[in-house]
Amino acid sequence: MTVARSTRDLVLPEDDAQAVLLVQAVEEADRTGELLTLDVRRSATARARQTNAGDDASWLAVRARDLCGQLEQEMPFLPRFRRWTNPVRGLLVPAVLVAFVLGLGTNALGPEKRVNVLALPLIGLIAWNLAMLALLAVKSWLPVGRMALRSGAPRLVERLAAMARRLIARLPRDHRDETSQARLKQALGRYLTAWLPAVTPLAAARSRRLMHACSLLLIVGVVAGMYARGIAFQYRASWESTFLQGATIDRFLGAVLSPAASLLGIPVPRAAEIESPSTGDAAPWIHLYGLTAALFVGLPRLLLVILESVRCARRRRRVTLTLADGYVRRLLASVDTSERRLEVIPYSYRPSARTVDGLKRLLFDLFGPRSEIRVLPTFDYGGEPESLEPSRGRLRAVLFGLAQTPEVEVHGEFLQHIQQELADGQALLLVVDGSAYRLKLEGGGGVDERMAERRRAWDRVARDAGLSALHVDLMQPLPDEVLTRTVAAAWPEGVLDGVLDGVLGGDT
Repeated sequence: MTVARSTRDLVLPEDDAQAVLLVQAVEEADRTGELLTLDVRRSATARARQTNAGDDASWLAVRARDLCGQLEQEMPFLPRFRRWTNPVRGLLVPAVLVAFVLGLGTNALGPEKRVNVLALPLIGLIAWNLAMLALLAVKSWLPVGRMALRSGAPRLVERLAAMARRLIARLPRDHRDETSQARLKQALGRYLTAWLPAVTPLAAARSRRLMHACSLLLIVGVVAGMYARGIAFQYRASWESTFLQGATIDRFLGAVLSPAASLLGIPVPRAAEIESPSTGDAAPWIHLYGLTAALFVGLPRLLLVILESVRCARRRRRVTLTLADGYVRRLLASVDTSERRLEVIPYSYRPSARTVDGLKRLLFDLFGPRSEIRVLPTFDYGGEPESLEPSRGRLRAVLFGLAQTPEVEVHGEFLQHIQQELADGQALLLVVDGSAYRLKLEGGGGVDERMAERRRAWDRVARDAGLSALHVDLMQPLPDEVLTRTVAAAWPEGVLDGVLDGVLGGDT
């Protein structure tokens, strides 16, 4: 078993991944249940576990869809916000339609009914597309180019994140009080921080597909516009140049148009015959240039659109999320129905009610809400450990204050005695709370350094006793990683694996 892992990697479809991160952000920003009540969360967890008791990804997705539906009923703007924060999604069809209309409106044959075969705008479009395709090919092969391609999507995502944060700042005020509004905006900010990096590979594939599809439809529109005007009007072909001669023009046009001429089974017309002021039939030139555009622009762009569409489909089905292990533990513990007795011994330390609440919240998150947590009277400094009653719980936590100066002869011996008294299957946890010490040092200099120095002293005493100290500030919100560190700090090593198997569903 590896209960003490710190993160869980989940692979989910795009919509489910987005829902999971949005729900997680709301729960982490709103621990008291003002935006989404605790009973509603527990009920959703229980339903998801009953119908999908398999891997974490399955039941978390079911649970997130359930809770997202309830959030959207309370917050009508939320579906729109989710669409805004899903980069590039939904832009393909309108973008290609705009590109096609622009191409259709481009008069590639010229404003007069006389086609200059050397000055067709289509030649520039073909040259530009070939240059872009060559640049993409070079970038995809060279290491520096690959780095540039990878960095392009994050830049796009950063810009979208900035837009989304401005949208958060302009959220409509509803019946909620200012505290709830602040928590909601904090939750949406947390969601952005987690979601946008996760969706970056998919956003990159969609951006590339959008670029290739727009280039393809622009060319299709230009060629379609040429044929539409050729049907409606009579065009004549000609050319003129200050520097180029007929033989040079023939070689150039032959090199450019010969693949299309071979496929059409027609020769490339001789340029000398249509040198201005002479003219010739424009139809062969329209056919040759149209097929050349299809060969050198349309076909490569179509293949790239298909390739990126396959990538989009694969990445849309497999968005990877990295969730804090503590978050999943908290959800599982919230629906645990087994009872566990836990004992807390404050040693020469009288914790405040808020500190005790913080420790209880940590233990409830780990062992489940039905756990019985008993805080014993403070054990006096230098007291006889033998006066303690034998532990009848699954866990005995010794709570020290960081303000105390640890001593091997006092604190170390006390811990060793408790270790000797523990029965098989019981666990010992050494908790060092820094909240009172932090308040004591406030206003002075070097607070962080002094607290770090005191923690190192406690770590030395803990190591001498064969333990690991769990350093926390019980007056501050406890991050998810504290749950993982709690499991890792328990003594004997691995003893909590069996205790937590029921909570974690045996899948750890």
